[in-house]
Amino acid sequence: MYIVFGNKIIDSKEIEDIIRENTDFNILKDMSKGTKREDMAAFNLSISVDYLNSLISETCNIDELTEDELFEEYLALSEELGVDIEEYLPEYSKIKFKAYKWDLSENAINCIVAIGNMEVRENKMLDIIRRLESQVE
Repeated sequence: MYIVFGNKIIDSKEIEDIIRENTDFNILKDMSKGTKREDMAAFNLSISVDYLNSLISETCNIDELTEDELFEEYLALSEELGVDIEEYLPEYSKIKFKAYKWDLSENAINCIVAIGNMEVRENKMLDIIRRLESQVE
């Protein structure tokens, strides 16, 4: 699937490569077809809890956090890191990112990212994220 960003056209596979090469996220699935839009790409991602622990331990003692507090930290940190994906994407792109699940079997936080051009409205991107989240659960 190809997406137009200003005067540049990029394939969703290229976006997948950008995410793999520049971030600590793993691509679980290309969900671009699930957006049912020609102007958006989407991916189901994961990020290692061990990596998140290394970042969290720089600012606080993980052993002092309850499981609920730790889960909230994982989600917040994943979303912080997810928003940074936008800096590697072409100009005129924007993203919506959501961390949604702690996958205990993989020891990772699962996330969804929707990527579109600047013309895609914010509420449409939120709708896409909700739809994709229901597809992965």
